[in-house]
Amino acid sequence: MKISEPNPNLEHIEALRKQFVSDFDRDTLEDLTLEQYAMKTGDKKNFCYRLEREQIGMGDIRNATAMKFGIWVRKTTGKYDFTNRYGETADEAFSVIRDELCKLVDAGADDDFTAIRNNMIAPIVRFKILSMYYPDRFLTIHSERHLSYFCEKAGIAFSESDDELVLQRKLIFWKEAKAEIRDYSLLEYVAYLYDHFGVPPTVDKGLAKKKSKLSQLKKDLKDFDKQHPKKKLTEVEVVQRSSLVSSIVKERAAGVCQLCNKPAPFYNKSGEAYLECHHVVWIAKGGADEVNNAVALCPNCHRKMHILDDSEDVEKLKEVAKLL
Repeated sequence: MKISEPNPNLEHIEALRKQFVSDFDRDTLEDLTLEQYAMKTGDKKNFCYRLEREQIGMGDIRNATAMKFGIWVRKTTGKYDFTNRYGETADEAFSVIRDELCKLVDAGADDDFTAIRNNMIAPIVRFKILSMYYPDRFLTIHSERHLSYFCEKAGIAFSESDDELVLQRKLIFWKEAKAEIRDYSLLEYVAYLYDHFGVPPTVDKGLAKKKSKLSQLKKDLKDFDKQHPKKKLTEVEVVQRSSLVSSIVKERAAGVCQLCNKPAPFYNKSGEAYLECHHVVWIAKGGADEVNNAVALCPNCHRKMHILDDSEDVEKLKEVAKLL
């Protein structure tokens, strides 16, 4: 069964999901062994086999090779092979993968988009795991192309820089605004999307990636500074430059508040995550209107900084601004 053909037996899918999460709960993941994780010929009880094969109703990830799991068993040798970025030995690689699994489940519980994005687990596996453990907050659609397709069909504004997390959140907000589907579970909602809008058309995988919006904004700011010496800026030019700085800061935040690490509370009419630009060292106190002194915050955290300006928060944001 393909992801584009959701199993109508939603109760069966949900029962399988609950059993999987019960068998591999957070405490079990902490002590998971390599044999319990990686697929072996004939073994249908391990984490990877069940996630990929048993849980097809929660999204089909079979098209990607076993490398997506980070460590696997080669059929020709019967020995473990692994992705080098996780370590130099199978045991070392699995230790890192197990830690990343635990971190991912924790990040999902906290709705921590930054931690989810930084997780080392392959995206296609990462997002399926999130939908397994948190089916009320993450869709069973793990393809950015499918998510973009549904946003377009639903008339939801989105940009090329929106990743899977942002696109999922936009689709969920759209569902909640529709009275006729508001009470659907997310599993029922995904079935509705494919039934209502159909399957996305196939695309040429060789198409070149478009230039990122962030890169273009940085270039625009650089060009602006070349054409307009800072010491001679007019009031209008100061506003124009400040707007560019703000746009860069918001774009690089990717829809996540850089203080609380929570997703933006809503999206504006243009489909952009609503965050506000904040100068870590206030301009009124001599701070520079530069990207290395600015961050993107949700309205709540922005208000908090202007009321409390807590020293620990200030230091944290200084580091964030410098790193980005």
